[in-house]
Amino acid sequence: MRSSEKRRWFLGIDGGGSKTTAAVCGADGRIVALAMGEGSNPLSRPWPEVEETLRALIRDCLRQAGAAAHEVEGLFFGLAGADRPQVQTMIVNAFQAEWGERLQIDNDAVAALYSGTWGGPGIVLIAGTGSIACALTADGSRHRVGGWGYLVGDEGSGFDLGRQAVAAALRAFDGRGEATALTGMLVSHYGVDTPDQLIARLYGSPNPRRELAGAAILVDRAAAAGDAVAGRLVRQAAASLLELAETCLAKAGERLPVVLAGGLMAADTMLRRAVLELARFEAVVPAAPPVTGCLAAALMRAGRPLDAAVRKNLCRYHPEGEANGGELV
Repeated sequence: MRSSEKRRWFLGIDGGGSKTTAAVCGADGRIVALAMGEGSNPLSRPWPEVEETLRALIRDCLRQAGAAAHEVEGLFFGLAGADRPQVQTMIVNAFQAEWGERLQIDNDAVAALYSGTWGGPGIVLIAGTGSIACALTADGSRHRVGGWGYLVGDEGSGFDLGRQAVAAALRAFDGRGEATALTGMLVSHYGVDTPDQLIARLYGSPNPRRELAGAAILVDRAAAAGDAVAGRLVRQAAASLLELAETCLAKAGERLPVVLAGGLMAADTMLRRAVLELARFEAVVPAAPPVTGCLAAALMRAGRPLDAAVRKNLCRYHPEGEANGGELV
């Protein structure tokens, strides 16, 4: 589409360890550009590579929208680790000179939260490769529970589920544990012949954490098919995630909605069903992905209203033309 001086644009970028999504919308919330790239967590990739990923996505989105950088009223980065001073410094040093006061930076958890609260206070419960609960209260206070990484935390995460699935299969292989459908599923998934070959496959991987997180979907499928071992793992993961949220609620000291986010919560998984069934708080399943939370933040921080019409538009992808085609879901 062609831009004009009468139209102002808002650019949101949601970046985690595995992928980054960028989008452009107008003041009415209509999304006119969408682009995806590699992960942009500065703590897991060299900063020069992260910066180039971000710049490439900005260029791509502006090209799709037919917009110039000076027509962008607000740019919001919701990046993993961006609440840490050293990460903020890198982003500011790279982008502040050209974007000035239009640049806004925050953690990707805020983007996920805003996709469910549209800028309002709340708690975001994230279950992806890792897990964490983060609260943003009405007075602006912040609290976090969990998120300590796969070595000492990440309970209820994809990594945690995958690791326990492999452990259960190996226990069954030893004769120490109950037989489970996970054994055959894991052997097939990792392309090995026997469960004991999983060790070399996983320990020899350049990224065992991601490899194990990828097996979480197998646990969900096995649980849905009635496998007892997988069912227990799902219930245990749900209990761990509920503990994160409830502890975060206690820290916040007020009743807040809990937005469910991350790969394991975005889809209608057995894990999400268990969390929703057992939750003793208001649980919110967002109608849109986290990048819309970035756009909401860009709009809100520029003083633009987030009324019902704007929110409705943010939940859809309405390109003029067929750039990337389809709906944003």
